[in-house]
Amino acid sequence: MEGTIEVTTTELRQNQKKFLDLAAQGISILVCRGKELFQLTRVPTERRLDDETMRQIEQARQEFKNGETYKFDTFEDLVKHFESLQ
Repeated sequence: MEGTIEVTTTELRQNQKKFLDLAAQGISILVCRGKELFQLTRVPTERRLDDETMRQIEQARQEFKNGETYKFDTFEDLVKHFESLQ
């Protein structure tokens, strides 16, 4: 089943299950909020990130936030760094 349905944010809130079920069937739901338009579509399970990948992303974000980063002035410096890791 394919197609597109346009709804308001109020309709989406009032009928969330209905529209999520339709999105699961392959129907694209367009949500209008004022002049903005959003698209609600099903994302295949295989495209979701696993827990370990999400943990690594969160760890990298925290390291960046803490200033635990490397800065390389040249490409050669970057290569040397990666070679030192082997």
